[in-house]
Amino acid sequence: MPAAPAGAPAWPGATTTTRRRRPLWRRLVSLVSSLLTLVLVGVVGFYIWQRLSPLEVEGVTVTVPQPAGDRCDVTVNVVATVRTNGRGGVIRYQWFRSDAPPGAVLTEQVGSGQRTAELTLKWTFSGTGTATETATVNLLEPSPLQVGTQVAYRCRG
Repeated sequence: MPAAPAGAPAWPGATTTTRRRRPLWRRLVSLVSSLLTLVLVGVVGFYIWQRLSPLEVEGVTVTVPQPAGDRCDVTVNVVATVRTNGRGGVIRYQWFRSDAPPGAVLTEQVGSGQRTAELTLKWTFSGTGTATETATVNLLEPSPLQVGTQVAYRCRG
């Protein structure tokens, strides 16, 4: 009967020892490093998201904080309060007065974190008599929107 073939020789350097576990402090350092990297990536991502998100207008109100009342030859402030999403950007707008052609296109820079912007129209009334006019703010950017209010003037002379 033939003899059984001889087994293959052992691979040089191959041993069957068990793998040693890394020391506890090295595992903790690796875990803390991974967590710090994850936090850093999250912070940078949030910062980029904040910078790249566009400015949005959430609402506009137009008021006359101090009406002319019965005073003569007076300048009235008409104030448009623009509520935003808090992102930085530029608001382009113009005022329409019912007694004049449209005003020039103006800009208001809104900083990051700024949730409101005030746009002011100074309107001067003179002479005797009464008038009820309309002031309208026309937002052009970042989104078109028009909001107005009435302005009353009474001078009994």
